[in-house]
Amino acid sequence: MKKKSLLLVLACYFIWGFQPLYWVLLEHVESYFLMAARVLSGALVSVIFLAVQGRLAELSALFRNKSAMKYLAPAAFLLLADWAVFLIAVQNGRVLDTSLGYFMGPLVVFLLSVFLFKEKCSPLKVVAIALSVLGVAISAVKYGRFPVVSLVLALDFSIYGAVKKYVHIEPVLSIAAETIIMSPLALLYILFFRTGANGVAALTGVDLLLLLGAGVITVVPMMLYSHGVNDLPLMMMGFFQYLSPTLSMVCGFLMGESLSPDRLISFIFIWAALVIFSLAIIREERHRKNIPPACQH
Repeated sequence: MKKKSLLLVLACYFIWGFQPLYWVLLEHVESYFLMAARVLSGALVSVIFLAVQGRLAELSALFRNKSAMKYLAPAAFLLLADWAVFLIAVQNGRVLDTSLGYFMGPLVVFLLSVFLFKEKCSPLKVVAIALSVLGVAISAVKYGRFPVVSLVLALDFSIYGAVKKYVHIEPVLSIAAETIIMSPLALLYILFFRTGANGVAALTGVDLLLLLGAGVITVVPMMLYSHGVNDLPLMMMGFFQYLSPTLSMVCGFLMGESLSPDRLISFIFIWAALVIFSLAIIREERHRKNIPPACQH
């Protein structure tokens, strides 16, 4: 394990975790306009980055790869939905709901892996899934509030990950292709619904810089992740994925949110599920390492 790789991946998760504090600087900007601007600036920044690296030919070849595009196109719209729900939630003071959703993500990914990729399901993992389902059910029944934002984010991003599993593309190249695929819709929205005094003309110079920065905080974490992930143990990366939603919780508290009873119930059950799920993964990893190479399949 390289120290540089560790620092790069940690920086990536810190940027992801503290993103709500950035978006709140643009809370006066309409959510859909903000999302469209993020798509366009993300496409611009990623293309510039690839151009500096001399990799635009790779991007062009990717768009001619029909087998890759049949997965990247739906992935782009799943990512668009994730960004839309996340930004709207942040602008409406529901950062803790987004945090809960991303905590639930690994559990949803596991369920998808069982049903789609026929991966094995140990008893501990079954208990973890049962706890998470119970937490959501108690929150919905006892407190009369179904955690819609959390579930939508968990499901959407997990399905996005499952789709991307079918095509192995370097993260920066992938995010460049996906934002370019989204760009026509984003541009059409700005041109037809956000023009004149209701659109770009109403933005200040600071707003424009922050909107351009939206592309930077979208693409830079992917760059950091892609440069660091290959040198780190898979188990360590598994634990790191909980860092971003934890930091998002901190953002929620800094932005004045509190853990209401329904949120607290859901968080407690999801955290318990994640502890058990993590223990199951650790046991499986230790068991795998103890099996002689000739016995492994």
